[in-house]
Amino acid sequence: MEVGMKLIVIADRKLNDVNPTECGVECCPAYFFRGPTSRRYYLLHYVFSGRGTLWVGDKGYPVSPGQIFIIHPYEMVRYSADPQDPWYYCWVGFELYFDVLELRNNYILTLPEAEPIFEALKDADQKGPQKELFICGKIYELLSLLGQPPAPELSRAEEYVRLAKQYIDFNYPQDITIEKVAEELHISRSYFSTIFRKYMGKSPQQYLVDVRLENAAELISNYGYNVSDAAMSSGYTDIFNFSKMFKRRFGISPSAYAKGKSGPDA
Repeated sequence: MEVGMKLIVIADRKLNDVNPTECGVECCPAYFFRGPTSRRYYLLHYVFSGRGTLWVGDKGYPVSPGQIFIIHPYEMVRYSADPQDPWYYCWVGFELYFDVLELRNNYILTLPEAEPIFEALKDADQKGPQKELFICGKIYELLSLLGQPPAPELSRAEEYVRLAKQYIDFNYPQDITIEKVAEELHISRSYFSTIFRKYMGKSPQQYLVDVRLENAAELISNYGYNVSDAAMSSGYTDIFNFSKMFKRRFGISPSAYAKGKSGPDA
């Protein structure tokens, strides 16, 4: 294999959660050495073939094919190829705005199933102006392979409340009722109301009303919806009732809210 490096130029799109910063592929020569060096973001190298060592302080971590070595943000490291069997790897760097324990707690990951992801990253420059989004997608795919600790086990009641909240959050524009939600969960309304209030601090009916009214307020203030369209899009078919509920919630009528002032309707 010919020795050489390909660096893929990445524009900083300032993407949320995961923001790619660099990407490339390199077939290293014998005695290749890099560092001391650090990055302000995560930098991951997947080794296709060959061997080498990642040095963090005085500790060396040998790296073999099918493994990823991780450079953590702001950590000074060195890494070197084996002189007899220098490595061939692809790397990707990215800013990460949420915690991934498998990255934070490790320097080496044995993850041969990630090879197709890095094979695709090698040719990310062929994606043209969309390459940053393509690389971002591959990073998410990589993160999905990392083992995460199991979520805390929920009690049966907590699971009912979680499912109910999710159901309301997604279906509030529809003609749903608390009886309907309880029916979907196969529990009685009285039991549902009791456990929902216990874990959410409000009744399920009040939660549904709050979700609908807050959505309506956002549609009016941020998206320029008229009062009627905001009401219909938030699950209200009775405009009079919507206006009454809105004023009770925000202390102002929806039409006045739309004009950015308090007081009676103009």
